[in-house]
Amino acid sequence: MTDEVVLDASVAADHFFPQPGSLAAWALFQSDLRVIAPDLIFAEFASVATRLVRHGQVSDTLAREAIKQLRLLVDEVATLGDLAGPAYDFARRYGFSVYDSVYLALARRRGLRLVTADARLARRAVEMGWADHVRLLRPQP
Repeated sequence: MTDEVVLDASVAADHFFPQPGSLAAWALFQSDLRVIAPDLIFAEFASVATRLVRHGQVSDTLAREAIKQLRLLVDEVATLGDLAGPAYDFARRYGFSVYDSVYLALARRRGLRLVTADARLARRAVEMGWADHVRLLRPQP
C-alpha cells in the first residue's frame, strides 16, 4: 500500500460533525495521506448532513459549511462513470450496496485501502478476503 487512501462519506462526516469517530478522523486528516474519493462522496455527504439537520443533531449553518469544505479534504476525485460497472459487479456478486461498492471498486482498482467509519462495511470486506483494501477508522469496542 502507498500513502494514499480512498475515503468514504462516513469518515468525512466524523471529521465535520461531532461523532464517536471525530478524533480519529481529525488525526487522519492531519497526516500526510493523499485522499482520493469518488465523486459520489459529495452526494452521500450531503445526505448525511441533511439527516443530521433533520434530527436536530447539527445546525443548518454547520451542515452547509461542511458541505462547502468537504472538497478541501479530497486531493483527487474519481469519476463515478469509471466505477459504475465494477461497483455493479461487486454489489451483485457480493451483496454490498452499490454505494459501498463504488468505494471498494476504487480502492481495489488503485491498490489502496478504503478508510471507513462503517464497521459493517469493513467487517464484510474483511470477510470477503479484502483486508488489504479496507481500514476501519477506529476499532470497535
